[in-house]
Amino acid sequence: MHHFIARSRRAVAATAILVAGGLALAACAGSSSTGDSGGEQELVIASQMASFPSLDTGAITTAGYEGQRLIGNLVYEGLTKRDVSDPNAPAGVAPALASSWEVSDDGLSYTFSLQEGVTFHDGAEWNADALIYNITRYMDENDPNYDPVLITYYTVLTFVENVEKVDDMTVTFTLKEPFAFFLADLYNVYFASPDSLEEAGAAGQATNPVGTGPFVFDSLEQNQSISFVRNDDYWGDVPKLDRLTVELIPDPSARTAALRSGRVDWIEAALPDDLESLESAGFVATGNAFDWEWSWQLMTGEEPFDDIRVRQAMNYAIDREAIADDLLHGTAAPAYQMFAEASLYYTEEDNIYSYDPDRARELLTEAGYPDGLDVTVGYITAGSGAMQARAMNEALQAQLAEVGIDVSLEPVDFSGMYAKLGEGNTGWQAANQAFSLEQPSSWNGFWFGCDGNFFGYCNEEAQALYDQALVTVDDDERATLLTEVGHLVTEDAAWMFVVNDTAPRAMSSAVQGFEQPKSWWIDFTGISMAD
Repeated sequence: MHHFIARSRRAVAATAILVAGGLALAACAGSSSTGDSGGEQELVIASQMASFPSLDTGAITTAGYEGQRLIGNLVYEGLTKRDVSDPNAPAGVAPALASSWEVSDDGLSYTFSLQEGVTFHDGAEWNADALIYNITRYMDENDPNYDPVLITYYTVLTFVENVEKVDDMTVTFTLKEPFAFFLADLYNVYFASPDSLEEAGAAGQATNPVGTGPFVFDSLEQNQSISFVRNDDYWGDVPKLDRLTVELIPDPSARTAALRSGRVDWIEAALPDDLESLESAGFVATGNAFDWEWSWQLMTGEEPFDDIRVRQAMNYAIDREAIADDLLHGTAAPAYQMFAEASLYYTEEDNIYSYDPDRARELLTEAGYPDGLDVTVGYITAGSGAMQARAMNEALQAQLAEVGIDVSLEPVDFSGMYAKLGEGNTGWQAANQAFSLEQPSSWNGFWFGCDGNFFGYCNEEAQALYDQALVTVDDDERATLLTEVGHLVTEDAAWMFVVNDTAPRAMSSAVQGFEQPKSWWIDFTGISMAD
């Protein structure tokens, strides 16, 4: 059996032990990329992305966390990175292109010591000048390589007043106001080679990225595959793999078939129905609870979801356990509130909603919908964190019909979802997408924030607590504030809370050295292919 049930902290710990044991003991299965003595060590991953994003630094984020995980973090680096060294702990913050830092008492000044001995893939030196060159590119509209798309994904830089060179390997960022998540949010402010940008500009970076990361971009077959080779001059732990290739296979059944045939070694978002048979055939299944939400975001600024009773009715009408256990075979945990159990901000006391269709009908009647109502929901069909989107949405559609809520589903691709939300007037009353709450600063403006967001949600008390958290340096105090934010959002039923993903993957047993973290981030440097 696969090991994905994540109902309690004890179960999560057991899962990690079982997964590690499975990696060590599973029999070898067929693989396209073995580590035969003297042969090339290549790992081929089947991604659920429908298309590749631009390869230019921040633009990679248009493919979501999967774009960052499988492309951005291979070729580029930030000053900091997600710390996933402990697979049983939520991701923290670790040094990357900055070796250390000091923060002023007022929280406005961050002085970074840069890593020594780092070069870009084209041989250009990493130093204070290279850092300032990139930051200027992101922030100065008059810079020849400025691209407004990039700053959209680097909102952390909007807190920056200026950046000063102290010496060749030291810089100081001065902020406009204190920002508690400054270090955490620098993880994907990627740095590209100034020489490359001087020579080929932003357009060149979009097709031939040049960073400092552990892998070097090698080739791209548009809408098919992208390949990277080991950076033998990497300043950190040099990867064990010679090559890493990512293939686009958005259809989950096709990903499974590719794994069985040996075309690929590793598949993202494995089909839950396939995991038992894959394990029986000698493949390895992995998963771990992490802070990943799969929900319907309700448009609270318009009917019918401007009425809290209707939103609460939605949450009482759905059988999360059936979705998590019967449909997803334990590869997700039921979500009864805003935060996943793996979150730093979770408290069991906020598990408010249970499966109670009678209560759902009562609330609908109180809200003036005794005969039910009609809603339209847009959902992302594939891509970063989409899980088994069609099957899950159709199951929810059937459950909601039992209490008189008639749901029309409108599928859309990943980029199309955000384009429609950005334009407004979607014709939807809710949107289904998956996202991480690991980065609290990203909540504001997306689904949360009284200054405006896609879904019209505003709770002034929650906003005030959130704003306070953004400037609270003490970790424990900040966590307490954000836990209370989650309590208020859960009471408001701002979403229809469904499940928390465990990122089910399946891979050849030739894949060695992988422990799935409590994060969407993966460090590929320690992974190898067995002989």
